[in-house]
Formats: sequence, C-alpha cells, structure tokens
Amino acid sequence: MECSLLQSVSSWFVKTFKDGGLLGWFAVLCLSASWIAWIELIKGLAVMLPTLQEQFDASTWLVGWMIAIIDASSSISGLFASPLREKLGVRVVVMVSGLLVGGSMIASAFATSLSQITVLLSLAAGPAAGCSLVVSKELVGRCFSESRATAFGVGTLGGSLTFVTCVPLTQFFLDIYGWRGTMLLLGGILSHLAVCGALMKEPAKETRSNDQYQTVALNDDTGDGEATSNSRCCSCFNSVHSFISQTFKLGLFSLPSFWLITFMYNIWMMMNTSWFIYYVAYTTVSKGFSLVDASNCVVSYGIGRILSSITVGPLVKNFKVLKSLSNSAWLGLALFVLSLYYLIDPWLMSFWPILVAAFIYGYFTVMVHIQFDLVIIESFGADQMGFFMGWNGLFTGVTGLFTLYFPGLIFDHFGSYTLALILMGGVQLLTVVALLVLVWLRRRRPASLL
Repeated sequence: MECSLLQSVSSWFVKTFKDGGLLGWFAVLCLSASWIAWIELIKGLAVMLPTLQEQFDASTWLVGWMIAIIDASSSISGLFASPLREKLGVRVVVMVSGLLVGGSMIASAFATSLSQITVLLSLAAGPAAGCSLVVSKELVGRCFSESRATAFGVGTLGGSLTFVTCVPLTQFFLDIYGWRGTMLLLGGILSHLAVCGALMKEPAKETRSNDQYQTVALNDDTGDGEATSNSRCCSCFNSVHSFISQTFKLGLFSLPSFWLITFMYNIWMMMNTSWFIYYVAYTTVSKGFSLVDASNCVVSYGIGRILSSITVGPLVKNFKVLKSLSNSAWLGLALFVLSLYYLIDPWLMSFWPILVAAFIYGYFTVMVHIQFDLVIIESFGADQMGFFMGWNGLFTGVTGLFTLYFPGLIFDHFGSYTLALILMGGVQLLTVVALLVLVWLRRRRPASLL
C-alpha cells in the first residue's frame, strides 16, 4: 500500500510537471519572485510605517496614504503590462522591472522627505512590480491547462514565504540599520527579480480548445473597428479608436462578467491592502501588542498562506464542488470567511486567538488569489487574462488611491481601528453577493458572458 501511494504521488508530480513543461515552471518561478517583490515593497513599507511617521513627523493616515499611492501605481501599471509584453517580450519586461524595483528602493534610502520616497517608489518600483506580476500570471495561465490551480498556488508561494522570512527580516534590518539601511538592503534583495526574468521565454503560439471560443468572441468587436477604419469614410478618430481597441482589448467592456469580477476584485483588493498597510499598527495600538507579537501574527498569517499555496491546488482538483461551478464555489467560500474575519477580529483581545485568526486569514487569502485567477481564465480565456488584469488594476488602483487612507483617518479621529475593520467586513460581504449574481447569470444566460 505504501508503494502504491508513492507511485501515485510520483505520477502526479510527473503529470503536473509535463503539463507546464520547463518553460511553464520558469514562469511559476518568476511569478513567485514577482509576488515577493510586490509584497515586500508594500508590507515592508507598512512595517516601517511607525518609523517613517516618527522620522518625518507625519500623521498615520498620511504615511498610510503614501503606501496606498505606491500600491495604486502597481495596480494601474498593469494596464500596460500585456501591450509591453507583446512589443518587447516577457523577458525584457521582467528584467527591466527587477532593475527598476531594486534601483528605486536603493535611491529612496537617500531621500530627505516623505514626498521624495513617494515619487521614487510610485513612478518606478510600484509600476515595475505590477507589470512583472501581470505578465508572469499571464504566462503561467498560457503554459498550464490541467494543473493551473497548482501552478498558481506554487507561484503564490513566494509571496507567502515573504511574510515568514522577509517581513521579520525587515524588522531586523530596521532595528539594526535604521530605515535608510533597510531601504538599501531591500533594494539589493528585490533586484534578484531581474535574474528570474532572464529565464523567461514566450511559449510557442498555441490556442487551447477551452480558450479559443472566448478569444474569438472578444475579438469580434475589435474586428468591426478594423473594418470601419479601413473604409473610405474612416476618420482619424476611428483609426485611433481601432488601435486602442486592439491594443487594450476594449471588447472586454461589453461583457457583464467583466464588470462583476472587477467589482469583486476591486473590493477584495481594497480590504486586503488595507490589512497589509495597517495591521502592524492595528495590533500594537488597538490590541496593545509589542512589535514582536505583531510580527509573530504576521508570521502566522504567512504560514497560513504557505499551507494554502501547497494544498489549494490539489484540494480544488480532487474535491469538485457543484461540478462546473467548482472554482466559483471555492471563491465564494473564501470571500465569506474573510468577511467573517474582519467582523470578528476586532473583538479578539488575547494573543493566541488573534494568532489563529491571522493564520486562517492567510489561508483563505491565498485561496482567493488562486480562485480569482481561475475564474478569470474561465470567463475570458488565458490569452485575455493579462488584459483583464490590466483594466482591473486600473480600477483597483484609482479606487485604492482615494480610499486606502480611510482606516488611518478613522484611527486619527476615533483612536481605534475597530470601526474600520467592521466596515471592511460589511463591504467585503458585497463580493459574495456579486459572485452569486455572476453564477446566476452563467446558468441563466451563459452566452452573454462569453
């Protein structure tokens, strides 16, 4: 029996590796490095929030908004990721992104004001991290078919490991070298993204059967634009519209699923990024924890992410829920659990319950990441994934830019984050409602969503 189990595991590993091939697993490695760059950038600054606030004599909401601006630039830049990949190739995009992330972090170590740090990181590090993440996800989706959930899970593992290793390391650097030394060291570490980019390569052009119909449906709209632009009566406006429509896939806007998934993703990302930015301050101020205890909670969150990265892929594949609605069902479960976390956590005051809650939050956060990627591919096809992520990033970035300072503003006025988290939980429940509408539309009018 032990031999048969070993053979099953071995055959599963071989089948999973062959599904993506060496090129696909290089893409997974780059996706993992991109997650490290994005999370270390945002969460590292969040760990430094109290220090930067004291160093520059700034309000909590102002430093939090600075981090939100950098995160928004990362999301907005995703709009240009796929067009840049088509023009320059995935290898060039990721290598340049790695150099920009590391270089801007090093340059920020010499900044003399909060505004200088904001400008440097929001114009270079944020957009570079966003572009590398989008093109890496897109390449993973194109290289894998049967093992996509596992591939996205392993790719997310880099971000999960960041919370266990890099975040405590950032606190260690901060204690020993100060914030300037921390910026220098993090810049050197994040520059390794460029090395991962050197391994990337575009796959041979191939259209999978499950993506072909969706891609054609999206291109039909742009084809009308081409016909119009080639007609004798075409104007300069029509030519420009045709170019933009082809480059940025404006046909996505005509799909109800685009707006529903964008709405869900937008809200979830706002809540999740708020947690990133304010969690350390929240646990130290509202819970009375020391920085060490707060770091331990972040590590627990990271362990939950690691376990989820490893187990969600096989779990989803082997335990189908509601047959064709499997990915949507898992996504709904994860979004609902995260909503409960926001509503319950403010009332937990002991260390161990909070530690366990952080672990659960981490586990279901990664499940949401993976299931959103799979639902996006189901709805639009792997070839359109990067374009959807780009437009979605634009909406998410703009929304976050004007809302992510809000938890800090609530704290500055009320002296507590409790109200902010309760509001986050209530807003998060709207994603579950939107998902139910999406499932209902798929069952009632599937043709309108493809």
